[in-house]
Amino acid sequence: MTLILTAVLIISFGIICYVDFRWFVIPNSINVFLLLAGLTFRLQQGWIETLAACAFALLVALLMGTIRHIHFRLTGRVGLGLGDVKLAGAAAVWFSPWMFPLFLFLASSLALIFLLVATLARKGLSTGKVPFGPFLAGSLIITWNLEPFLGSFIGQVS
Repeated sequence: MTLILTAVLIISFGIICYVDFRWFVIPNSINVFLLLAGLTFRLQQGWIETLAACAFALLVALLMGTIRHIHFRLTGRVGLGLGDVKLAGAAAVWFSPWMFPLFLFLASSLALIFLLVATLARKGLSTGKVPFGPFLAGSLIITWNLEPFLGSFIGQVS
């Protein structure tokens, strides 16, 4: 089952990269698909874990939505798209709350590395905008695959 779910994440990552880099949008259908696949994964662990994962996903979506709103109020610009907010919420179903800081750190680091490489290559960005979805999706793949190895270090009992 892990192999199938990893394939789901990789295919979703490819779709998100293509669509978000091209049109700066993450389709709701891919976010729903990731959420349902994540719930399928969580259901293997029982109903209580699945409900806890849903509650955590809702909290993550609310947190990211709040960050989006505060940034807009302070700058007058949308810095985080609604698709990114929904993707972060859907991604949160896949891993434990203890992994969330790593998830955000990896997504942000991947985006910064992308900007550094684009700047050093002197290609720049034609719009000045960077889609965050591909980095969230990439971070999800890494975080989900690292969690079984890092779980004992962060206090999880498997």
